[in-house]
Amino acid sequence: MNKYKILRKTSYLLSTWLERDKVLPPSDEPIDVVIPVIEKDLRILPLCLEAMKRFVTNRIQAIYLVSPDNEVVKAFCREHGLVFVDEATVLGYGVRDIHYILSDGSDRSGWIFQQLLKLSGKIGISPYFLVIDADHILLRPHTFLTKEGKTVFYRSREYHAPYYEAIWKLLGWNKYPLLSYVAHKMLFSREMLETMKQEIHIHTGKTWDQAVLSILDVNQLSCFSEYETYGNYYPTSDAVTRLFRNKSLRYRQLSSLDELVKTYSARYRAVTFPDYKNK
Repeated sequence: MNKYKILRKTSYLLSTWLERDKVLPPSDEPIDVVIPVIEKDLRILPLCLEAMKRFVTNRIQAIYLVSPDNEVVKAFCREHGLVFVDEATVLGYGVRDIHYILSDGSDRSGWIFQQLLKLSGKIGISPYFLVIDADHILLRPHTFLTKEGKTVFYRSREYHAPYYEAIWKLLGWNKYPLLSYVAHKMLFSREMLETMKQEIHIHTGKTWDQAVLSILDVNQLSCFSEYETYGNYYPTSDAVTRLFRNKSLRYRQLSSLDELVKTYSARYRAVTFPDYKNK
């Protein structure tokens, strides 16, 4: 095991001991929630929404579903009091305008388009917005913005070198953190996000989204992470780290929120029902 892997493991164990599951007092500042979805996500989304209402300690101003123009999703929004956003209206172009095909023929255009939607900062009106995956179910209280105004990042042990290579290409600096920011959810500050995008423009000479599109590697299944880029850009002095603690489940393990909490919350903060485990 190389020194970097040892440092990452040590950092994870140390963070586990330091945090001791304390619930952080939340800010009075309301936050928006942004959830990119397609129709098939509606199977798990009700659980995601129920868990957010129970376990997000910050006051939620509004929840926005970002989706292709879809009548089923629109009806779901009306039923649950959510705001529907047609994804084609956010950036001025849609997924069909992106042509990101890997060398093996896999189409990753939708994958990168969803990340650009999150980074746009154009969805919602609150100064802070939480992005969360539709299949991510919280099991314990989560604070995303503290009373002191610090952003809470839930971080994992994942490591993927191309994400950091992308940061170098976009911002011109190398950073290899001991914990990853890839964790199915992230709170964004619109102000900090705009500052980061301006720096990308200064460094690359391109608009932030065109800069991202210009560095995509057709030989890599995943070569850019919106969470890793923003999290590493955010000032550590204004941030708090909490561990991810997520368990991936299969659809056959799907049950009520109460049952999921009873079964998994002693060890995990959240569970997820990812596509790769359910194909």
